[in-house]
Amino acid sequence: MVAAWPGMGHVGVGAVGYLKEMLGAVEVGSLDLPELFDLPGVFVEKGLAQLPRFPESKFYIWRNDQTDSDLVFFLGESQPSRKGYDYAAKVLEVAQGLEVKRIYTCAAAPAAIRHKQKPRILAVANNPDSLGFLKQHQVILMGDGSISGMNGLLLGVAAERNIEAVCLLGQLPYYTVTIPNPRSSKAVLEVLCKMMDIDVDMSNMDALIKDSDDEIEQLVKSSEQMEEMMGSMPSESQHSALEASDKVKTIEDEIKSRRHIEQLFKQTERDRSTVAELKAELDRLDLFKEYEDRFLGLFKKGNQ
Repeated sequence: MVAAWPGMGHVGVGAVGYLKEMLGAVEVGSLDLPELFDLPGVFVEKGLAQLPRFPESKFYIWRNDQTDSDLVFFLGESQPSRKGYDYAAKVLEVAQGLEVKRIYTCAAAPAAIRHKQKPRILAVANNPDSLGFLKQHQVILMGDGSISGMNGLLLGVAAERNIEAVCLLGQLPYYTVTIPNPRSSKAVLEVLCKMMDIDVDMSNMDALIKDSDDEIEQLVKSSEQMEEMMGSMPSESQHSALEASDKVKTIEDEIKSRRHIEQLFKQTERDRSTVAELKAELDRLDLFKEYEDRFLGLFKKGNQ
């Protein structure tokens, strides 16, 4: 089984969601656990307040015609607001009922790399026997540290049930943790597919990487041009230029933030797995009130 929840850079859900779509996995069930999630408010339609729906947590299955080992997918639209351990236990109950033998989760590992640099993949296992399996692949065994959220917690709860589990973490630059990183998702997916002996067309992922690179390049270029201009000025002129630079940077940041918000809204309209990332970004930028009606509109009952 491969499982993912929203996290930094959209790395895990980006990789697992892409694999699910490319293989044509079929939905087979979901977890109904509203008591573990908080709703952000209500949406209003023609003066009437209505509750939004709760985040969905769904299972999918892909039947492998080449071997007798099928693949289960689990995708959560949002991290649970409370009782993560209980949530993980429910996921694992279903996995055991489906006779899952090994579980993979995927996450992000922020690092001091550039955005066009090929990300390395870190890996963590939940039992000593799995370390040998990891060493057979091009991954770096993670040393001391932690993995936040369900992508990490599931490993620990699985260990209690004697279920083998592995987490693959794709590196991504520190300065891109708040935006989707398809390059990191692809790097994770390549290792994941090798581990499971599955061949998947990555051409659509390559197109996403190009679009992401173009946008980041524009932002980096603007920043470098400003730094060069500052470096060539005499010291007595730098103070006034610094003030101008701050104003330009403020405008650039505003444009970047608004553009990112629009991207997240479009992604969330197609795939609810980015809803937590969208809400966190709106809160971080103190823009939730401005976008509240539009955000809550995503959760209208019956809105697919």
